[in-house]
Amino acid sequence: MRLTGLVLAGGRSRRMGRDKATLVLDGERLVDRAVRRLGECCVEVLVASGDGRRLEVTVPQVADPIPDGGPLAGLAAGLAAATTPAVAVVAVDAPYADAAVLRRCAERLGTAPACLPSVDGILQPLHAVWSTSVAAEVRSALERGARSPRDLAVALGAVVLDERSWQDVASAGARFATSWNRPGDAGASVPPG
Repeated sequence: MRLTGLVLAGGRSRRMGRDKATLVLDGERLVDRAVRRLGECCVEVLVASGDGRRLEVTVPQVADPIPDGGPLAGLAAGLAAATTPAVAVVAVDAPYADAAVLRRCAERLGTAPACLPSVDGILQPLHAVWSTSVAAEVRSALERGARSPRDLAVALGAVVLDERSWQDVASAGARFATSWNRPGDAGASVPPG
């Protein structure tokens, strides 16, 4: 299945105190790292950057349809802009995105609205594959005040990729579900300047 990659990078990073997209791991900004990882499994990559222009990146940016709408707003923007049947979503603060796990989600998507991997019983809607067929439903939920991609995925009837179904392809185990939210989180560094 042809996929569009979507980096969710529009948050205010309140808990981190700095823009998480510009944090650096191994000499690479997290936003660039996410774009590169998605490029391993997607034919195009977009960055949902909130206002659609705030980041310096090499791929197109999309603007949230509702300002400060959280990750669901970025998802709505990406689903509307994608040119493929499905979108592989990665949060910018998850530096260990796994293209193989996303490909496995795409394989299992079928006609479902989304395919979400489960890690220790917790669904991962921000490291998942969403069908563009639910773009209108995502936008409508956002306009009604919904903010949780996980709750929406469950309500829409998403397919769950259990651990047995992704463990054989995951390059670093469940590490893809790790996110950096606070200044002390492992490996987070701030570029000089």
